[in-house]
Amino acid sequence: MKSNLKWLTTSLLLIAVSCTPSGKRLSTKYPIITKIKQDKSSPFYVDFQHYPTNRKALPVGVFDSGTGGLTVLEAILNYDQHNNVTHKPGADGIPDFKSEYFEYLADDANMPYGRYDAEGKADFLRELVIKDVRFILGNTYFLSPRDTIPQTDKKPVKAIVIACNTATAFGLETVRKATREWGLNMNILGIIEAGVKETLRQMKGKKGVIGILATEGTCASNGYPRTIKKLLPQFPEAGKVFVIQQPGIGLAGAIDGDQNYIDPQAKSLRSSANYKGPSVGNPKYPIDLASIRQYNFDTTGNQLLVKKDKNGKWIQIQLNSVSNYIKYMATNMTIKMTKNYPGETLNEVILGCTHYPYYTKQIRAQFLYLKTLNKKYDKVIPEDISFIDPAKSLAGELYNYLYKNKLWASSNNRNSRFFISVPNPDLKQNKIDKQGRFLYSYKYGRKMNQSLQYVKIVPFSTKCIKESVRERIEEDVPSAWQLIQWQ
Repeated sequence: MKSNLKWLTTSLLLIAVSCTPSGKRLSTKYPIITKIKQDKSSPFYVDFQHYPTNRKALPVGVFDSGTGGLTVLEAILNYDQHNNVTHKPGADGIPDFKSEYFEYLADDANMPYGRYDAEGKADFLRELVIKDVRFILGNTYFLSPRDTIPQTDKKPVKAIVIACNTATAFGLETVRKATREWGLNMNILGIIEAGVKETLRQMKGKKGVIGILATEGTCASNGYPRTIKKLLPQFPEAGKVFVIQQPGIGLAGAIDGDQNYIDPQAKSLRSSANYKGPSVGNPKYPIDLASIRQYNFDTTGNQLLVKKDKNGKWIQIQLNSVSNYIKYMATNMTIKMTKNYPGETLNEVILGCTHYPYYTKQIRAQFLYLKTLNKKYDKVIPEDISFIDPAKSLAGELYNYLYKNKLWASSNNRNSRFFISVPNPDLKQNKIDKQGRFLYSYKYGRKMNQSLQYVKIVPFSTKCIKESVRERIEEDVPSAWQLIQWQ
């Protein structure tokens, strides 16, 4: 087992998730925690003194930085590993959570979460996660962005699932401590530990590399490598393992239509103020012109924005499709893999962002394309390369929690509800573009501890979610789609 841990001992950069001085309460660093509990005049206030103690009939709360977390909810809705009457192991053809209902939050206005750490805003991100949990626990929301008086009929919850990998990596321990300061006994489940457990089970009798495809922030947090190190001793049958991470620069944003990463109307290169994705010469996210064949970018339409010199040679490139962001990510991981771990096999790849399972087929296709290019890639990429969706394992952990704590609902006679955050049009400080989104510089330039209601949270509606995103939801997460009541 010492050999299993050697690579982590020498390479892992440990990060303190909640850096408060010893002996001080978390609310000293994050005053919003105190406002949520004590300030009745604050829009963030929650009356924890009267929070329900009998919680069987309450919904389960799920939140993510966007609609990508619906893949996690889909896994929960389709989970069938037990008999629904006896709760004994063994599928019975009836979804295990059939009697439950849910409240889902997509913090779309503030996404992508993966950029905050890179912009020096890790603590602001943790404050956002605290506010996400506050919403899930509270009873208020708005019917529309322009409403000034909140509705108060939202249900509290009996458990919380953080679907977002970045929010889990940076905020899980923070919000667990916050709920203790609120005097609330509330279980909060994060997706990273669930994904790691499933991956290590799959590594039984194998040796090789575990790949992590995740957001920039999740990779920077070292949440997955740190958790692998922690849990590896519990899986003695796993062979010697190594870990490699590849941030999906801009991929989550592109999937959700963030124009900082993708613009369907663009016909030529965009300015650096408007485009934040990879490009030739980008010091953080470079596109290597020598690797064009490996990338295999799709050049049809405007999916790839290219500038050529007078001889027709490419000198600049910008990505402008989800497909090309996927090709960039998978190719960079493969190049890094062959350089860092020659002779090893990329056995398991964790899809460490809730948006990525939507595109498992495309991710697999790029890896298998690379496998055909040369002997070096052929050796490291197996034909049956395995992709781990942590959501399925997380569903199992939620099941076990409800069962052990006798929190199963007797019947489902209530509707699940779906909410999304939008920039608050009534806050004068907010800087919002023509598409109704925060300007990039403003979004990542905001300061914490401002007690400002930057966003309003409203029900899912056709006005707040693009048609292309709705079509993806209907096609890829049909069980969740059936529960959504569009406004």
